[in-house]
Amino acid sequence: MWSKVKDIFSINSIRRRIRAAFMSIILLLFFSGAMSLFELERVSHDTEEILLASKENVDLAGEMISALKEQDDAMIHMAVLGNSLSEINKFGTMCEESITRLHNAAYAAQQKMLQTETPNATDSLVMFTHKINGLANDFLSGNILRTVAESRAIDSLSTYSSETWYLESYKPVYMDVSDQITKYMTGSQSTLGPDVNRLSHTARRAVTPVFISLVVMLVVVLMLYYFMNVYLIDPILRINRNLGDYLTYKVPFEADVSCRDEIGTLRERIITLISKLK
Repeated sequence: MWSKVKDIFSINSIRRRIRAAFMSIILLLFFSGAMSLFELERVSHDTEEILLASKENVDLAGEMISALKEQDDAMIHMAVLGNSLSEINKFGTMCEESITRLHNAAYAAQQKMLQTETPNATDSLVMFTHKINGLANDFLSGNILRTVAESRAIDSLSTYSSETWYLESYKPVYMDVSDQITKYMTGSQSTLGPDVNRLSHTARRAVTPVFISLVVMLVVVLMLYYFMNVYLIDPILRINRNLGDYLTYKVPFEADVSCRDEIGTLRERIITLISKLK
């Protein structure tokens, strides 16, 4: 039973053996190359995602800084410098736009962080953003100016003014928001750490098939060298040596070759030829 199975999978041809050996090497190279290309494509995709995420975080931080600075400039012109009514209206419009921009950017940053391993990282940023926007809206609605007027009406010597409100109430919150934006910029970069580690593992997976293929290929080449020596080179050398002994010393040609391929056929034909010459 085992001999029949062995005969089914045996290759009784030198050409087929060599072809099978080189085809196995080619298939191995093709497989390792395909796996490496697949992993390299994943590395490229992951790299693009990391760079895109980093760019989005930087863009959001830049938008928040720009909106906060614009809002602060408007508040300085309205609350501290006390410009004319037309300029106050102009800066009021600019302040309203900056409030919307700051809110949208902070909300977008919060949504991005919710998808990371630190979903609560932007809670303080959103809280202070709402607080500073609330202060700005209070000033735009006239509540602060009314409070100043009421304070002076109660006490004519009162030093409370819109400038005082800006320095004591608005400016500290502005600094808090600025600090939170800075923390967001540094924190958002640290959240990319798992993605970078995943990229590193993917890069190693891209190299691993090539390394394994080289090891396996080395083994295949050594096996090919061994089998070519055993089934091709050594039988031919024995046949050649015995044939030379027969022609020179008339030693009986008895090359011990157990091959069942072309080498074995060659041996049988040489024996047949020698028998006919006798």
